[in-house]
Amino acid sequence: MASKRNIHWSFYVIPTVVFALAIMMAYAPKEIDWSLSYSKKDKIPFGNSILFDQLPVLFGGDDDIVTSHSEFISFLGEVIPEATNYIVINKEYQPQNRELDKVLEVAEAGNSVFIAAQSLSVNLLDTFKLEINEPKLLQLKIMDSVSFNLANRKLKTPLGYWYKKAISNYYFTKYDSLKSTVLGFNNKGKTNFIRIQHGAGQVFINLNPLAFTNYNMLVQDNYGYIFKCLSYLPNQSTVWDEHYKPKPFEAVSKLNYIFKNKPLRYAWYLLLIGTALFFIFEFGRKQRKIPIVRPPENSTINFVQTIGRLYFSRRNHLDIAKKRYTYFLEFIRSRYYVNTTAEPGELHQQLSEKTGIPIRTIKQLFELGSSLHHINRLSEEDLEQFNKKIEYFYDNCR
Repeated sequence: MASKRNIHWSFYVIPTVVFALAIMMAYAPKEIDWSLSYSKKDKIPFGNSILFDQLPVLFGGDDDIVTSHSEFISFLGEVIPEATNYIVINKEYQPQNRELDKVLEVAEAGNSVFIAAQSLSVNLLDTFKLEINEPKLLQLKIMDSVSFNLANRKLKTPLGYWYKKAISNYYFTKYDSLKSTVLGFNNKGKTNFIRIQHGAGQVFINLNPLAFTNYNMLVQDNYGYIFKCLSYLPNQSTVWDEHYKPKPFEAVSKLNYIFKNKPLRYAWYLLLIGTALFFIFEFGRKQRKIPIVRPPENSTINFVQTIGRLYFSRRNHLDIAKKRYTYFLEFIRSRYYVNTTAEPGELHQQLSEKTGIPIRTIKQLFELGSSLHHINRLSEEDLEQFNKKIEYFYDNCR
């Protein structure tokens, strides 16, 4: 009798344990993938899905964004495009000679080539007479905060865009100052973003592609650095490169070892059959309750609500109004490409024509925004009125 009880116990417990382990493995939280992808398809920290989704906003619409999955010379064939941007963002850009000749031919015809990579091919460096620093791995690990900024006084910020981690700090040690224009630099004044005039077109080179990834787009307001870098490209058809992205390693099944060994393979099949039979007969006698699976909580909303309660408790209405006005100006610059530092009359007229908002309403909004820098406090009622004017603009602008 004892032997039969042991057999009966094993028959029920072993399949149950195996099934429980399978469920735990299936629903266990997945580790974050920190691989350097730079691909438009990847939502991991170092993918480029967020930036790619914003390209239609920057360059005119979904129909104007094309993806290249092959070398540029194969993608174009014998055709030389007109009014086209070509964007490459990757850890390294190593084109062969024929590929580089095609890229330069495209730029010379009047198109724009934007390259964000920390490692460039020797032929590209020699063509433009460039040299790049090569930080040691140890330096990258212990590197303190670094900031990037733009050279154009209309685009630069007083403090720059700061990165505390997950960033590289490559810069040029040599470039042709006669043909190159400095567009950006780090907090040590080292040039890391240049524009090279080539024929009727231009080639942009940024040495820190990590700044363009999903992770760094969501750090504070560092997305502004990315949009400002890409704002140098004309508003026209754009080709996004996917060919030079790192190729994923071929996935190897963990069950290969079991299937390659005949005894283990039979044992695996018997385990599956036994487990299936167990649940068939068990479910015939009693039905388990179906668990209620609750949808995952939207932590983003909780975060926004927490920040909102913080500001409400501090009642710093003036600070809230200033931030609202700052994001309002950035919205105007990024959407309508309007210089917000222009002469007020000209700015109001130009913005009214582009948005369809009455010039009187726009003038009142800008006057209220400018007055925020000359007062020490703001009442809750004034903040509500100011917010209503901004919301009116968002709801009615075209």
